Amino acid sequence: MAKLLCAVAILCAFFMCRAGDVRAAEAALYWQCVSPNSTHPNGSWCPAGTTYPLPDGADGSPYTATAVPANASHAAGTSVGGLFTIPVARVAGGSGIITNVLWKSTGGSAGTLVLRIWSKNPSNTTCTDNTPFSGSDTDDAYLIGGGPFSVTPAAPAVTTGDPATYGALGNLVWNYQNKDGTPTADLYVCAITVSTDTADENKSVRISLSGTQN
Repeated sequence: MAKLLCAVAILCAFFMCRAGDVRAAEAALYWQCVSPNSTHPNGSWCPAGTTYPLPDGADGSPYTATAVPANASHAAGTSVGGLFTIPVARVAGGSGIITNVLWKSTGGSAGTLVLRIWSKNPSNTTCTDNTPFSGSDTDDAYLIGGGPFSVTPAAPAVTTGDPATYGALGNLVWNYQNKDGTPTADLYVCAITVSTDTADENKSVRISLSGTQN
């Protein structure tokens, strides 16, 4: 798509599309460049600050959030990394479908985690790193995916050069729409360890959500 849009501009001088070259497309879904010379999902070269149109329902994911848990053992029932805020929607108040969830532990934890995803900031819930989780029935009215679910990270088949563990769920059909009082593009995730977790002490953990945007 981007190549066709940029052809009028002589294939975008130096293989880079200008914002003005693609603005006329006015497609329903946009992807924001986040760094100079980054690669757009359709393979085009993407200078920082430029928006490129994608077709309706396209998948511009994954969308991720990262935290570094406290440098201390996390007891069973405590949050690992606190509340993750992940901007998954195309626009504030936007909607879509979550199709994949990925948890990464760079410390190599193999302990099961219970995850919750809300479409509204769970302000009545306690989800603070290394603190016992405390839920809220009010907040849980905004859970997506049918409620809490579990992932158990495991090492990849080949661990050379990769000490991390990964826990994934795929082929999901979880509808969402941001329900914040002041609309945002965000979903909110909390991960609670089922058993004592020492592997994630002061090690980066990451949650990624993939899916289509309306």
